[in-house]
Amino acid sequence: MLTWKYGHKWQLVIYTGAALFYSLMNVGVAFCLTMLIQTASARSMAQFWQAVVPSLVIFFGASLAAWLVMYLQAVITRQVNLKIKAAMANYLVDEADLASTQTSALSFMTNDLKMIETNGITSELTIINQIIVFVGAMIGAFAFDWLTALAFFVGNLVPLTVAHVVQGPLHKASADWSDANSRWTTGIKNYLAGRDTIRIYQAQAVVKSRIGGLARGLEDRLKRLTILTGNMNVLGMLLALWFGVLLPFGVGIYRVMVDASTLALFMGIVQLSNDMRNPLIMMIESLNKWQTTKPSVAKIQQAVPKMQALSDNEASNGTIRLKDASVVIGNQKILDARNLTIAPGQKVLIMAPSGYGKSTLLRLLAGELPLSAGQYWLGDMQITEATRGQLSRLFGLIKQTPFMFDDTVRFNLTLGGHFSQADLNKAVADAGLTALIAQKGWDYQVGDGGHNLSGGQIQRLEIARALLRKRPILLADEVTSALDKTLSDQLHARLLQGSATLIEVAHHISKSWQQKYDQVIRFDEDA
Repeated sequence: MLTWKYGHKWQLVIYTGAALFYSLMNVGVAFCLTMLIQTASARSMAQFWQAVVPSLVIFFGASLAAWLVMYLQAVITRQVNLKIKAAMANYLVDEADLASTQTSALSFMTNDLKMIETNGITSELTIINQIIVFVGAMIGAFAFDWLTALAFFVGNLVPLTVAHVVQGPLHKASADWSDANSRWTTGIKNYLAGRDTIRIYQAQAVVKSRIGGLARGLEDRLKRLTILTGNMNVLGMLLALWFGVLLPFGVGIYRVMVDASTLALFMGIVQLSNDMRNPLIMMIESLNKWQTTKPSVAKIQQAVPKMQALSDNEASNGTIRLKDASVVIGNQKILDARNLTIAPGQKVLIMAPSGYGKSTLLRLLAGELPLSAGQYWLGDMQITEATRGQLSRLFGLIKQTPFMFDDTVRFNLTLGGHFSQADLNKAVADAGLTALIAQKGWDYQVGDGGHNLSGGQIQRLEIARALLRKRPILLADEVTSALDKTLSDQLHARLLQGSATLIEVAHHISKSWQQKYDQVIRFDEDA
């Protein structure tokens, strides 16, 4: 249960108690009804007032219980939503496979989580409440007239049995809708990102047609899911009326006619029958809705694996080893059976033209991409799916195309972390940013995507980010591609003299600088 796993258990216990109180009040309402009918038969004003006074109290109690159930449902829903969203946010930010989650994360964090709230959390709480109401009504009805109550009980079991049988098609329709929704969100994001290319090559008609196809696919599956859910609800209601109303009413009226029961007791059971029939109908509807959340809940369960401990000291002081390492993205093999051994503190240069998987190798080492085949060792620790999410804290990564947040220079450098001013000054000096800081200051707004900075300044800010954190392993992807020769030489000198393990990839670097590395590996010559 989502509410038990992600909510406060004590809140769920209190909610169950409130539902029990509400159920008892419903039985009290039926008891008051029998008292009032008996008063009418006796034509006694004294009995009338004896029935009215407790009725006022019980009716107030029933209203209070209904409010309490509603309030606790809102409180529990909020808590479960916050816990699930926090868990998924942690996973997406800290551990998720970046290659596979960027396109589907937005859809999941909006559409799927909303469906979990409305069809999952709310349905679970409704089912708990209605089960207790149903059981309470049955106990009260059996106390009035056990045989008529038994007829209500047996008749009301039929809709539940049928509802259980027909869950398979509903589950499949829900899975189809979830897949179509993911394709819709992914497709829209992809086409919007490529609008300039679409317009330049006059591909608008094709793209509009494809968007329309995605929309039709999504809406067709939503229509099927909605109609199928509605059909199940209508069928459940029909069976509830046949077997939950007509059958027991016939038994009850017959027993009054043969003097086996009284009209007052039968009317009390009729009042309670609403609390037997309606809860069953609501449980069927809620169960149908709950079934539609299974694919989304499965994503949550798959997305948050149990992490194994990764020793920083053991890993950072160990040798990096790749054995027959391969990476597949989509259906394309980007890295094919690569072998690599790098001792702690070594400076390694990897060279090759574009398309040989140099950047993919760095992302694999940093834990951003999973191995499709082969092995990855860091010291004596084999990196697996359960440990690769923790690798990022051991690596500094200088990207070829850095990302800049629409914030200050200071934030883009520290990302909200706390560093001494001396460390900040040294990082910007080593990266060649002293002049920028002196001219613009630490609180200079870099703009969306860093549009207030030059390409070289963006690259140097990315370098300063990595140097500031002093990670034991530094990955550099075309680190000097946007820098002039003087600054490039200064930066290489700084990187090569540091104690960190350095793994740099580049298209081209001068022979004189190549000689300063411990290893120079050419992917194109190994292929």
